[in-house]
Amino acid sequence: DLTKRLTAFGGDIKLHIVPFTKTQELIQKQIPENYSMTATRRLMLQIADKLRERHNALAVFTGESLGQVASQTLESMYAINAVTSTPVLRPLIGMDKTEIIEKAKEIDTYDISIRPYEDCCTIFTPSAPKTRPKKEKIEHFESYTDFEPLISEAVENTETIVLSSKAETKDQFADFF
Repeated sequence: DLTKRLTAFGGDIKLHIVPFTKTQELIQKQIPENYSMTATRRLMLQIADKLRERHNALAVFTGESLGQVASQTLESMYAINAVTSTPVLRPLIGMDKTEIIEKAKEIDTYDISIRPYEDCCTIFTPSAPKTRPKKEKIEHFESYTDFEPLISEAVENTETIVLSSKAETKDQFADFF
């Protein structure tokens, strides 16, 4: 529903549904709990990078806002981004929670974003994630496990759905299209 609503602002959107549970289960077994969120984000970014290559895209977009949660501190972003040379675009990076909520209300996505749901982040959230992870430490922890087969499997089994706006683009964005 959220992705469909966002098509009004940017036209058709490819939604990639990535099977990630096996990868997260292995992270839970192999990576210390306080570094599991960092490992999760790094592996998500590696998968996104491979999908980007497959679809001839130039960048990856995220909804991160600096300092909102443990994985969104500058130190975390540094450790996470180390796995890719792909540009990671973060349109919300400088917004605080209040500004993001106001923007969501303005573009009519707030009601969708507050629905209760379980996703890979809520199910596997560590009790005390590292807010300032060290890149060298996460690389060390990850070096004991070969995640590449799971990354490849996730990419191969990703379901891609193209959502069409079927409506005119919002006037405020018309100049971009």
